[in-house]
Amino acid sequence: MDMVGTIFLIWLVHAAVGAALSGPILWLGRKRIAWTSLETLSVVVPFSVWLLLMLSPLSVGKKSLANIGEPIYISFAMPVAALFRVIIGQHLSRVASALVVVGALCGVAAVVFFLVPMKPE
Repeated sequence: MDMVGTIFLIWLVHAAVGAALSGPILWLGRKRIAWTSLETLSVVVPFSVWLLLMLSPLSVGKKSLANIGEPIYISFAMPVAALFRVIIGQHLSRVASALVVVGALCGVAAVVFFLVPMKPE
């Protein structure tokens, strides 16, 4: 499989796990807040931040091929972010709370990149 296909597969697993874990929270919170299309960025942008860091010179000598499972940690943060969105949803504007959630998940992606050590292949 080529590199683009592998990256897409990793993203697909990340998105599926995050959506499955966040689904009940999204469904239960549907009457409490109005969801915007900006929340869909929560699936793409944090993964992109992690991927850019993995492809950057920052990963040379610090990451190996075995670290491609790191996005699962971002997936585990997605339901927490969705719960946070439901809790603060009525206190901030929809756009502001969505941007806070996406920004927080991007922060999680950066923290995961820098804190997870190189795994042996």
